[in-house]
Amino acid sequence: MPTIHLYHEAIMEPRNRTRFGVVIPAFNSASVIEATLDAVAAQVHAATAVIVVLDGPDPAIEEIVVRHSMSPEVLVLPENSGAPGLPRNVGADRLRAQHEIDAFWFLDADDLPSPEFLGVINRVLDEHPNTAMVISEFTNWPDSVPPPDSQPVPVVIHSVEIELDWYLEHTGALLPSFSVIRAEAFDRLQSDAGGFRRELSNNQDYELFVRLIAMAECRRTTWNGGAYRIHAASISSNKAKAWDCRSRADRMLANWFESRGSTEVSRRFIANSGSAARRAAKETWHAGRRAEAVSRLLRRATVSLDPKAAVVLARLVLGVEGSSPNHGE
Repeated sequence: MPTIHLYHEAIMEPRNRTRFGVVIPAFNSASVIEATLDAVAAQVHAATAVIVVLDGPDPAIEEIVVRHSMSPEVLVLPENSGAPGLPRNVGADRLRAQHEIDAFWFLDADDLPSPEFLGVINRVLDEHPNTAMVISEFTNWPDSVPPPDSQPVPVVIHSVEIELDWYLEHTGALLPSFSVIRAEAFDRLQSDAGGFRRELSNNQDYELFVRLIAMAECRRTTWNGGAYRIHAASISSNKAKAWDCRSRADRMLANWFESRGSTEVSRRFIANSGSAARRAAKETWHAGRRAEAVSRLLRRATVSLDPKAAVVLARLVLGVEGSSPNHGE
């Protein structure tokens, strides 16, 4: 069982003030980004620097960001990369080149963090100087209803070390918008196998989180750090695409663990990749592309020697195989 660490605000104040750099990738977010910028500006523990990286030219978003009272830096990529990974990496590099940054906060352009978010993260980082990443809980917020109220900060903040097995069972519990990564840990990731992998259109955070949790101590708090916006335009709303990317991410992780001599863990991710590939085919079927789904499953059954693929195909034909929960970023 992981040890629960208690932080007592009444008897201990943070010794260090973490210098946070905020990176906000933005694409097709003109209707929501102002509220997110307001939430960053309202942080009790103010960020050292904020950069908004537009994933391709978008004059409407650029105008909103430029006129915001916080005056964040704006960086416009020449064309859309198709995912937030490249803007995150570019933004982090830009902040490191211009500011003294201790930790990065990769905040999505549509989420609403609590005004106490950076303050709470600072306390946990201060209490655990060897921790590479700290994440908070959050509320899933359907944007068809008003956003939830921010949760008060308790006198005692619970902090639990994240174990890889736990994360693989709760991948939806960790999101970039409610995570902060120390700058030196992100540097290590970039020099090792890259930061956020731009080859993945989904599951970039999943792939990076697995590597980071395997490499260093990471912690999660039970405090609720804000609202994660759920809307139909979110990347993970395309289930087949999300599961395809999960399969690819798992293959990449299998190779990464194998290169480090962790053969048993590598085999686990190979199995996970096969499971995700079958789910991608299943979602392709439910999306109406049945011939494509049949081709995928037959190929897995005959070429990859995956007997479970034949079972999934039979269940789909019989109408007893339902859709899967959303997975991926």
